[in-house]
Amino acid sequence: MDLSYRTYTTPISAWRTPRRRERLTLGVACSLNWGPLRDLIGRYRRQRPEVDLVIEDLDEIGLAERLPGRRVDLAVALHDAGAPGWRSTPLWSEPLMAFMAEGHPLAACNSVPSAALRETPILMAGNGAGDRALQRAIIGALGGPPNFLHYAVQRDNLIDLTALGFGVTIAGGSALGAFYPGVCARPLESDSAWLSYCAFWSPENERPALQRFLGAARGREVEGA
Repeated sequence: MDLSYRTYTTPISAWRTPRRRERLTLGVACSLNWGPLRDLIGRYRRQRPEVDLVIEDLDEIGLAERLPGRRVDLAVALHDAGAPGWRSTPLWSEPLMAFMAEGHPLAACNSVPSAALRETPILMAGNGAGDRALQRAIIGALGGPPNFLHYAVQRDNLIDLTALGFGVTIAGGSALGAFYPGVCARPLESDSAWLSYCAFWSPENERPALQRFLGAARGREVEGA
């Protein structure tokens, strides 16, 4: 019987603990169907595959609840949805569009007059509490409040309701990236019919993944440590 001892040498590199993956939670209060945010997220994922990027739908109430406690690292929402003490940076602007059934009387307009929309039921998602920033933008664009009707559905389903004859809804142009059968979109006849989006984050959040995402959002390279 061979009782000789054998020595096994394990490279030190094999003892190292695997590098912990970074995680970045992004709350969005806008459509990802099309537009700058969709492009930014896609570019970041390609250039930073080691980061687990988590996306959450977020309304104005969720923004106020989740951002201060850093349950989301970064929120993308309308520019006036922030709160004192939060940091922010502007991202992009997009036009407000009126979505309606193809057979709706206003579909014959190249652009929809504000006065006509003030007299038309405007569908809104939820109970209105989480969409105040969008409501303010609509009221500003129309020069006064329309008749808001609230439905407890997601925004994509809300646009589908217009095809069924429930009325008109108003949303940002990024929603044009999705196909909604029987629905058409028209611009608003208003110089102020724009939505401006910002990124919001807590000043106490110093995660490197967050800083790199902000760098990408501001047009700087994502590459590097």
